[in-house]
Amino acid sequence: MSPPLVVAYALAGRADVDLAAFDFRPELEIDGVRRGAGGRNGDGKIRAARPVRLADLLPTQAEIDAAWAAGQDRLDFARDFSLAVENPMWSRLEAPGGAQFPWDPESTILRRPPFASASEGSQLGRYTAHPLLVLGDDITTDHISPASAIPADSLVADFLVERGEDRADLNVFASRRGNWEVMLRGAFHNKTVGNRLGAGLEPPLPVAHTVHAPSGDVVPLWEAAERYRNDGDSVVIVAGERFGTGSSRDWAAKVQRLLGVRAVIAGSFERIHRSNLIGMGVLPLIAPADVRAQLGQLRPGDRVEVDAAAGDLAPRADVAVVIHHADGTRTPFTARAAVETELDVELLRAGGVIPSLLRSTIEAAG
Repeated sequence: MSPPLVVAYALAGRADVDLAAFDFRPELEIDGVRRGAGGRNGDGKIRAARPVRLADLLPTQAEIDAAWAAGQDRLDFARDFSLAVENPMWSRLEAPGGAQFPWDPESTILRRPPFASASEGSQLGRYTAHPLLVLGDDITTDHISPASAIPADSLVADFLVERGEDRADLNVFASRRGNWEVMLRGAFHNKTVGNRLGAGLEPPLPVAHTVHAPSGDVVPLWEAAERYRNDGDSVVIVAGERFGTGSSRDWAAKVQRLLGVRAVIAGSFERIHRSNLIGMGVLPLIAPADVRAQLGQLRPGDRVEVDAAAGDLAPRADVAVVIHHADGTRTPFTARAAVETELDVELLRAGGVIPSLLRSTIEAAG
């Protein structure tokens, strides 16, 4: 949606209207006294003399062109670039030498993420996984990886304070996106995200927590993921419709890779988030409608078997999935790989974009 349409809907005061036919005339009544040039309606409110349509509010193309021309001067670019280059603050900046960047393990701002490695391999294969999260519909990228203020009373804040940061000045998650450990701990840190693995628990699951099935412990997501990884167990995420809707936030896919998620099984995916998941080596799978209710009722102890061998994967390929319920029953079904191109397949086989690029660069260098 374009910014002018956002403003138009705000003026309308509702989103379920046809803007092209909507009358934007304001309704006014001040102390029962009629104001303005319009007449009083039957309900006693005031309207302007004629309807105001969207076309009356939007600028014409000629007006846009005139404003664009008035705001441009090609000399501005050369002048500003020259001022920036001549600024002595640039030359005073300390810059490391050497062929490789000297990562600082103590930094709370910039840390090398594990996925930035040529050794990161493919997550495809046949495996049986614990559900790390079971989610409903319309989980947005902001639910998955918030950009908002870091709550001062959160475990994320505790992590930063332990490393010397001021609890009263932690800034926002987006300011820490160069630190993968902060972003990992911020994954799904949104109080509106309901993890159905905790259904019926009292007290309810805290924000960004889950149930570690083997122990029954309620722990932060990142800790559960670490336990599963250390035990050699795979994890998947189960979700409803329109998973990943919202802004195309790359960290929404990155945090899922950091959590060790091998596949996301959902009713449907937002287009860009689907592509970002593949770029991080996470397989998006679309569940058939007749099993989505069962998937949404998964509980700790239930596991999901996925047969997604690298050699068998193809665009929109069928993928065999079996739910192994804790009571010993099984529910087999066929999911569809939300993989649209051969390039998608290549990236998943390579483990994602970054490992693929690093390996090809290393090979080209001989």
